[in-house]
Amino acid sequence: MNTLCDTSSILMLIRIAPDMFIDHRYECCTIRLVREEIFRTQKFKAKYPWRINFKEKIQCLPTNRVRNDDFDIYFDAVESLIEHGTINKKKGSEFDLSYVDKVIIACALANGYRITTGDEDLRTFARQEFGNDFKGWISPLGLINRWIRNNLIQWDDSLHDYLSDWARDDEHPQPHRQKIAFKELTGRRYPGS
Repeated sequence: MNTLCDTSSILMLIRIAPDMFIDHRYECCTIRLVREEIFRTQKFKAKYPWRINFKEKIQCLPTNRVRNDDFDIYFDAVESLIEHGTINKKKGSEFDLSYVDKVIIACALANGYRITTGDEDLRTFARQEFGNDFKGWISPLGLINRWIRNNLIQWDDSLHDYLSDWARDDEHPQPHRQKIAFKELTGRRYPGS
Protein backbone atom coordinates (compact mmCIF):
# COMPACT_ATOMS: atom_id res chain seq x y z
CA MET A 1 0.00 0.00 0.00
CA ASN A 2 1.32 3.44 -0.89
CA THR A 3 2.10 5.88 1.89
CA LEU A 4 1.46 9.57 1.29
CA CYS A 5 4.23 11.63 2.92
CA ASP A 6 3.73 15.07 4.41
CA THR A 7 6.34 17.82 4.59
CA SER A 8 7.83 16.98 7.97
CA SER A 9 8.13 13.27 7.23
CA ILE A 10 9.95 13.94 3.96
CA LEU A 11 12.41 16.25 5.68
CA MET A 12 13.02 13.51 8.25
CA LEU A 13 13.38 10.65 5.75
CA ILE A 14 14.80 11.86 2.43
CA ARG A 15 18.45 11.76 3.56
CA ILE A 16 17.97 8.24 4.92
CA ALA A 17 16.30 6.93 1.74
CA PRO A 18 16.98 9.32 -1.16
CA ASP A 19 15.16 7.02 -3.62
CA MET A 20 11.97 6.79 -1.54
CA PHE A 21 9.92 8.49 -4.30
CA ILE A 22 11.78 6.98 -7.25
CA ASP A 23 11.94 3.29 -6.33
CA HIS A 24 8.43 1.79 -6.05
CA ARG A 25 9.62 -0.70 -3.40
CA TYR A 26 9.61 2.10 -0.82
CA GLU A 27 5.87 2.56 -1.47
CA CYS A 28 6.02 6.32 -0.89
CA CYS A 29 4.41 9.19 -2.71
CA THR A 30 3.74 12.87 -2.16
CA ILE A 31 1.96 15.79 -3.76
CA ARG A 32 3.22 18.87 -5.53
CA LEU A 33 2.03 21.23 -2.75
CA VAL A 34 4.24 19.41 -0.24
CA ARG A 35 7.24 19.56 -2.56
CA GLU A 36 6.70 23.28 -3.11
CA GLU A 37 6.39 23.85 0.63
CA ILE A 38 9.74 22.14 1.21
CA PHE A 39 11.59 24.30 -1.30
CA ARG A 40 9.77 27.63 -0.96
CA THR A 41 9.22 28.03 2.77
CA GLN A 42 11.80 30.29 4.39
CA LYS A 43 11.99 28.38 7.68
CA PHE A 44 12.91 25.19 5.79
CA LYS A 45 15.60 27.03 3.84
CA ALA A 46 17.26 28.01 7.10
CA LYS A 47 16.63 24.83 9.10
CA TYR A 48 17.34 22.28 6.34
CA PRO A 49 19.84 23.85 3.92
CA TRP A 50 20.77 20.35 2.63
CA ARG A 51 17.23 19.81 1.26
CA ILE A 52 18.17 21.44 -2.07
CA ASN A 53 20.38 18.40 -2.82
CA PHE A 54 17.24 16.25 -3.01
CA LYS A 55 15.08 18.43 -5.24
CA GLU A 56 15.16 16.02 -8.18
CA LYS A 57 14.54 13.03 -5.90
CA ILE A 58 11.14 14.24 -4.68
CA GLN A 59 8.82 13.18 -7.47
CA CYS A 60 5.11 13.87 -7.06
CA LEU A 61 1.88 12.14 -7.91
CA PRO A 62 0.40 13.24 -11.22
CA THR A 63 -2.37 15.82 -10.89
CA ASN A 64 -5.06 13.45 -12.17
CA ARG A 65 -4.30 11.07 -9.25
CA VAL A 66 -4.58 13.90 -6.74
CA ARG A 67 -7.47 15.92 -8.16
CA ASN A 68 -9.98 13.21 -9.08
CA ASP A 69 -13.74 13.24 -8.40
CA ASP A 70 -13.33 11.48 -5.05
CA PHE A 71 -10.71 14.03 -4.04
CA ASP A 72 -13.14 16.91 -4.57
CA ILE A 73 -15.78 15.19 -2.42
CA TYR A 74 -13.34 14.47 0.40
CA PHE A 75 -11.72 17.91 0.23
CA ASP A 76 -15.11 19.63 0.47
CA ALA A 77 -15.99 17.44 3.48
CA VAL A 78 -12.66 18.16 5.21
CA GLU A 79 -12.96 21.89 4.56
CA SER A 80 -16.54 21.96 5.84
CA LEU A 81 -15.66 20.06 9.01
CA ILE A 82 -12.76 22.43 9.77
CA GLU A 83 -14.81 25.55 9.01
CA HIS A 84 -17.58 24.37 11.34
CA GLY A 85 -15.13 23.93 14.22
CA THR A 86 -14.86 20.17 14.57
CA ILE A 87 -13.59 19.31 18.04
CA ASN A 88 -10.62 17.02 18.60
CA LYS A 89 -12.14 14.49 21.01
CA LYS A 90 -8.70 13.72 22.49
CA LYS A 91 -7.80 17.33 23.28
CA GLY A 92 -11.18 19.03 23.53
CA SER A 93 -10.15 21.85 21.18
CA GLU A 94 -10.96 22.64 17.56
CA PHE A 95 -8.82 21.12 14.84
CA ASP A 96 -6.63 23.63 13.04
CA LEU A 97 -5.34 22.19 9.77
CA SER A 98 -3.44 24.04 7.07
CA TYR A 99 -4.55 24.01 3.44
CA VAL A 100 -1.76 21.51 2.65
CA ASP A 101 -2.95 19.25 5.49
CA LYS A 102 -6.48 19.30 4.06
CA VAL A 103 -5.18 18.35 0.62
CA ILE A 104 -3.08 15.52 2.09
CA ILE A 105 -6.09 14.06 3.91
CA ALA A 106 -8.35 14.35 0.87
CA CYS A 107 -5.74 12.80 -1.42
CA ALA A 108 -5.09 9.92 0.98
CA LEU A 109 -8.80 9.21 1.35
CA ALA A 110 -9.51 9.49 -2.40
CA ASN A 111 -6.69 7.11 -3.33
CA GLY A 112 -6.74 4.66 -0.44
CA TYR A 113 -3.31 5.70 0.85
CA ARG A 114 -2.13 5.68 4.42
CA ILE A 115 -0.16 8.72 5.55
CA THR A 116 3.12 9.27 7.28
CA THR A 117 3.27 12.28 9.51
CA GLY A 118 4.35 13.34 12.94
CA ASP A 119 1.43 15.78 13.14
CA GLU A 120 -0.94 14.33 15.72
CA ASP A 121 -3.81 16.68 14.76
CA LEU A 122 -3.60 15.58 11.12
CA ARG A 123 -3.77 11.86 11.86
CA THR A 124 -6.33 12.26 14.70
CA PHE A 125 -8.64 14.28 12.46
CA ALA A 126 -8.45 11.71 9.66
CA ARG A 127 -9.06 8.80 12.03
CA GLN A 128 -11.81 10.56 14.01
CA GLU A 129 -13.79 11.97 11.09
CA PHE A 130 -13.11 9.40 8.35
CA GLY A 131 -12.44 6.23 10.34
CA ASN A 132 -14.08 3.86 7.85
CA ASP A 133 -12.28 5.32 4.82
CA PHE A 134 -8.96 6.26 6.41
CA LYS A 135 -6.27 3.61 5.78
CA GLY A 136 -4.23 4.70 8.80
CA TRP A 137 -0.81 6.18 9.36
CA ILE A 138 2.73 5.07 9.95
CA SER A 139 5.40 7.08 11.72
CA PRO A 140 8.66 8.02 9.98
CA LEU A 141 10.50 5.60 12.28
CA GLY A 142 7.94 2.94 11.38
CA LEU A 143 8.80 3.45 7.70
CA ILE A 144 12.50 3.11 8.48
CA ASN A 145 11.82 -0.14 10.33
CA ARG A 146 9.84 -1.45 7.37
CA TRP A 147 12.62 -0.51 4.96
CA ILE A 148 15.21 -2.26 7.13
CA ARG A 149 13.03 -5.41 7.32
CA ASN A 150 12.63 -5.36 3.53
CA ASN A 151 16.40 -4.88 3.00
CA LEU A 152 15.89 -1.55 1.25
CA ILE A 153 18.36 0.18 3.55
CA GLN A 154 21.35 -1.11 5.50
CA TRP A 155 21.67 0.72 8.79
CA ASP A 156 25.06 2.32 9.44
CA ASP A 157 26.68 5.20 11.33
CA SER A 158 25.86 7.85 8.72
CA LEU A 159 22.17 6.94 8.73
CA HIS A 160 22.16 6.89 12.52
CA ASP A 161 23.62 10.41 12.48
CA TYR A 162 20.65 11.58 10.38
CA LEU A 163 18.33 9.98 12.90
CA SER A 164 20.16 11.82 15.68
CA ASP A 165 19.41 15.08 13.86
CA TRP A 166 15.70 14.51 14.47
CA ALA A 167 16.14 15.27 18.16
CA ARG A 168 18.33 18.29 17.44
CA ASP A 169 15.79 19.60 14.91
CA ASP A 170 12.95 19.10 17.43
CA GLU A 171 11.03 16.72 15.17
CA HIS A 172 7.87 15.00 16.36
CA PRO A 173 8.33 12.18 18.91
CA GLN A 174 8.16 8.64 17.53
CA PRO A 175 5.94 5.83 18.89
CA HIS A 176 7.44 3.74 21.68
CA ARG A 177 6.71 0.46 19.89
CA GLN A 178 8.65 1.66 16.84
CA LYS A 179 11.62 2.57 19.04
CA ILE A 180 11.60 -0.98 20.44
CA ALA A 181 11.38 -2.44 16.91
CA PHE A 182 14.24 -0.20 15.77
CA LYS A 183 16.46 -1.44 18.62
CA GLU A 184 15.64 -5.06 17.73
CA LEU A 185 16.41 -4.49 14.05
CA THR A 186 19.59 -2.44 14.39
CA GLY A 187 20.94 -3.20 17.85
CA ARG A 188 21.02 0.56 18.45
CA ARG A 189 18.94 2.75 20.70
CA TYR A 190 16.73 5.33 19.04
CA PRO A 191 18.45 8.67 19.82
CA GLY A 192 15.40 10.93 19.98
CA SER A 193 12.25 11.29 22.03
